[in-house]
Amino acid sequence: ADLNRVDVNDLKAFFKRWYGPNNAVITIGGDFDRTQTLDWVVKYFGSIPRGPEVQDIEKVKVTLDRDRYISLEDNITLPLIQKSWPTVYARHEDEAPLDVLMQIIGTGKTSLLYQNMVKNGYAVQASAGHGCSELSCTFTVTALPSPAKGKSLADLDAIISDTFIEFESRGVMQSDLDRMKIRIRKGFIYGLESVQGKVSSLARWETFDNNPNLAQAELVRYEAITPDDVMRVYHQYIKGKPSVTISVVPKGQKYKVARADNWWPTKRTLPTSSSKSSFIVKAEINDNFDRSIQPPSTEIPIVTIPTLWHTQLDNGIKVSGSVSTEIPTTAITVRMKTGQKDEPIDKLGLAGLTAAMMGQASKNTSAEDLSTQLQLLGSSVGFGAGTNSTVLSISSLSENLDATLEIAREKLMEPGFIQEDFNRLKNNMLEGIRSSKKKATANAGSALSLLLYGRDNAFAYPGSGLEETVSKLTLNDVKQYYKDHYSASIAEIITVSDLSKSDLTEKLSVFNDWQKTPVQIAAIKPFPKLAGGTLYLIDKPDAAQSEIRIAKRSLTYDATGENYLTKLMAYPLGGAFNSRINLNLREDKGYTYGARAGFSGGKYAGSFGASAGVKRDATKDAIVEFFKEIDDFAKTGMTQEELDFTKSAKGQKDAGAYETARQKLGLIGHLLNYDLAEDYKTEQKKVLDGLTVEDTKRLAQTHLNSEDMIIVVVGDKDKILKGLQTLQYPIVEIDELGRELVIPRR
Repeated sequence: ADLNRVDVNDLKAFFKRWYGPNNAVITIGGDFDRTQTLDWVVKYFGSIPRGPEVQDIEKVKVTLDRDRYISLEDNITLPLIQKSWPTVYARHEDEAPLDVLMQIIGTGKTSLLYQNMVKNGYAVQASAGHGCSELSCTFTVTALPSPAKGKSLADLDAIISDTFIEFESRGVMQSDLDRMKIRIRKGFIYGLESVQGKVSSLARWETFDNNPNLAQAELVRYEAITPDDVMRVYHQYIKGKPSVTISVVPKGQKYKVARADNWWPTKRTLPTSSSKSSFIVKAEINDNFDRSIQPPSTEIPIVTIPTLWHTQLDNGIKVSGSVSTEIPTTAITVRMKTGQKDEPIDKLGLAGLTAAMMGQASKNTSAEDLSTQLQLLGSSVGFGAGTNSTVLSISSLSENLDATLEIAREKLMEPGFIQEDFNRLKNNMLEGIRSSKKKATANAGSALSLLLYGRDNAFAYPGSGLEETVSKLTLNDVKQYYKDHYSASIAEIITVSDLSKSDLTEKLSVFNDWQKTPVQIAAIKPFPKLAGGTLYLIDKPDAAQSEIRIAKRSLTYDATGENYLTKLMAYPLGGAFNSRINLNLREDKGYTYGARAGFSGGKYAGSFGASAGVKRDATKDAIVEFFKEIDDFAKTGMTQEELDFTKSAKGQKDAGAYETARQKLGLIGHLLNYDLAEDYKTEQKKVLDGLTVEDTKRLAQTHLNSEDMIIVVVGDKDKILKGLQTLQYPIVEIDELGRELVIPRR
């Protein structure tokens, strides 16, 4: 209702009221000329007149007169309960001890909610939060019940109450405070890793506290927390205090709410007019330059790849690393060249489930104890399975690296593989699969992948597997997959650290005993023939919008060849916000929040794709406009103006791309994965600089033949089919896995 009442003058009034220089903070960080930059700040911002005065709003304590129960129905598979208590506001003296309470109640495997709900399988998820803003904070507890155990929202509500009672008798331990203190210290250190992190912190503190130098004060207030502080805030804000309980249930299942509603939002009385006109007066800005002329870009920078070093462990595992002294931390990726693509078709989801099991207990240590050790170290150790690789990710303050690596070694080489953990994780994976079936975007992506790459290739399926395959997986399947695929023979280690090559290599010797066993890598099966010009329709009854995907197979990855050139060529077509496709479908027609298109390429497959979620009644017209832009671009390629923009945008996008340890790990992994020269970015710049309009025309004519493309639409068939039929494409109805449906005659 509010959006429908807004006109352009409302937006102008809001802008003039709040977007004044006296209500703004500028923070600048990076490698720049200080004097010149300050001159530019004065030039471009100094002449803007002050806006209306902005006064700090009084912080009002929020209280509830009674417990409030409210419910919502939505298109979901699992119900949810969330209980909320109003507390304080950001940087209030009680914010920090409330954060400790949040951690004890519902953060991580050591929390009470995890023990009382998740570990025993009563809930798929359960957590606590304490979100804070300038004027208010809210303590929340959220849980989603697991259908496997049959617990209702009312049951979870009771468990939440019992959990707080348990906390009262348990009390606050020194380890609780230690975990929070190291968490805050770790967050502060990692916040300094990038320029964006530095300037964001400065801006936030200056904006809300009028002091950009609050880092030390933040550390001090968490260091000062005592057990009595935590118990005091529990009694003051949570125990016996009214809360708001929201039950979110699947449509038509109102009976599943935790308790009947006893509160409803009051009806709003909206004003018939506003005093916005006083804010729409155009500001007088006296400049000695023309603001309509955009300042020219500087010369495109040459991105400097971090200096790399290489060695290998005693068992032959290759190690590649880079020294980064910005912060005293170490990040390590142990990457095994096996993943989803190596799963048997009848055991889809096995790679992901095995990786999830690796994050649980070891043979000798419980998952909770391992989690506690990592929290006290300020470290993280986790496993994940992707399409082509499985990774062990390690992050640590360098001072605690030895202890962190020992935990990582224990998890990697001595997994516990406990049946109860398997049952819980398998059930959670199944619930995730069922939930994804409700999402049109997931349906479109799954169907398109299988149509492009075929049902014989495991990587074409959703990474979480299928309900029919995951439901049949056993713990023995996980053990066998681990035995067959987790091997030093297909592993490599990538690291970024403030430690030297020699120091880090010595510490990595904990992996010297990891055995090299042979691993069978699955071959990629031939891809199916595409029925170009076919429209595949997935029915999603009552969907308010339609998901559109247009695609064809294309080239695999290369750094400076034809695949790289196609990515450059398609950038003004659908890769930028001001691309032809987005300006047409979003800005001109208003069909969508965003439409995009471009080429991608991996090690084994590549594709061209265009996509958007559009208003239901614009489905047919959006497809027409997609192909209009693709076909027009295919004839001519870029204009000179588009080429200049592409060179500027693509040439500068990597300027801050390799600041953080994770970014550098990604770069090193990319170099190793595709066997690239360390100066390949320099070669890419040469290719970019040499690109011409005629080159883009050739590329577009070669790679953008729309007759080769297939179309996938997910939407309400009853509402959109008639329009789609006018497009004259053959229409094939399929399910979310690309399987053709047999439609009975009416």
